[in-house]
Amino acid sequence: MFAKHTKRILIVALVLYALAFLFTASNTKAQASPVGRCPKYEPLLRKYELPVETFSSIMYRESRCVPKAIGWNYHTGMSHRDCKLSPAVTYRRCKAVKSYDNGLLQINSTWVTVTAQVCKTKRGDLTVLLIPDCNVRVAKYLYEQGGGINNWRATSGKGSHD
Repeated sequence: MFAKHTKRILIVALVLYALAFLFTASNTKAQASPVGRCPKYEPLLRKYELPVETFSSIMYRESRCVPKAIGWNYHTGMSHRDCKLSPAVTYRRCKAVKSYDNGLLQINSTWVTVTAQVCKTKRGDLTVLLIPDCNVRVAKYLYEQGGGINNWRATSGKGSHD
């Protein structure tokens, strides 16, 4: 009888130990890599003196930390079905595409002049927004000129520059 009771206690203790270990391991992992942020690019945000936590979260939400992300915005009543599948360079000329968002912070293609000025490139070259440094510099400009995070309506819940 004593041995049976001891086995139960031992099994319960092992289960509790395993659960405690799993809880501690998952909690440590969450602290090491913040959910919904882009820690790899946070030094760049600090370099340009942007609110790191806020912009890291925006970056995650907008591009999932993918520097070459492109998001397409279509005219009302149109979608990707109205465009022939092709590389981004030609796809952007599809009549259904209203504008497109580029890079980590999804800078909109309507900011073509600002991008040329801030990143010191020829006007019309929006491929530079796929480079993290340029993307964050344009974001800093928009943040300072636009009065906050209003340009990122998907994250801020406010209007855009349109």
